[in-house]
Amino acid sequence: MNADQLAQMLLSGGSVGDLVHVRPVYPGVGEVAVRPVYPGVQQVGLPVAQAGGAPQQQVEFSQAAYVAGDVTYLGFGSTSIPASSPGTAVQVLPLRPFTPQKMGNPSTNIGLLVSQVQISGTNIFSNNAGVPIELFSEVSTFPQIIWPTLDTATGVTFVLINPTGAAIPFQGGFYGTQVRR
Repeated sequence: MNADQLAQMLLSGGSVGDLVHVRPVYPGVGEVAVRPVYPGVQQVGLPVAQAGGAPQQQVEFSQAAYVAGDVTYLGFGSTSIPASSPGTAVQVLPLRPFTPQKMGNPSTNIGLLVSQVQISGTNIFSNNAGVPIELFSEVSTFPQIIWPTLDTATGVTFVLINPTGAAIPFQGGFYGTQVRR
């Protein structure tokens, strides 16, 4: 729709809400892989050429399971990691598929080492030596990981090492995009 068509539609009694080609943009999150479906808007199939040069036919789409992406938080809660722990696993499960953009832990939470971050059973770290949790604090300027989407069945499992002589709480959360039905 060009500017003249838009102006004519608005002058002829249409309203801004009639424009249905709006796609949400989430600042700082990047492109979401979810395309919303707006109530009352007919879903039209795309023309696809069949093999062998046959005429084009319409493709019919099934109803999407998820229709939008919302920017939100996925909290880790608080888990006490015992003193001198060689590796305590903490699992975090999202309610719906969730793509983290940034992980944050309180800057007052010091001393823990994150030895593994397992997503679907695979450690996304290069080794198990441990990364200081301070690198993920809200005041850290250290670069963040590009996180894969977390599945509702497996989520993410952190394996934490506490080399100190006292219990330390593991707390924090992710900022990211969660799909919505």
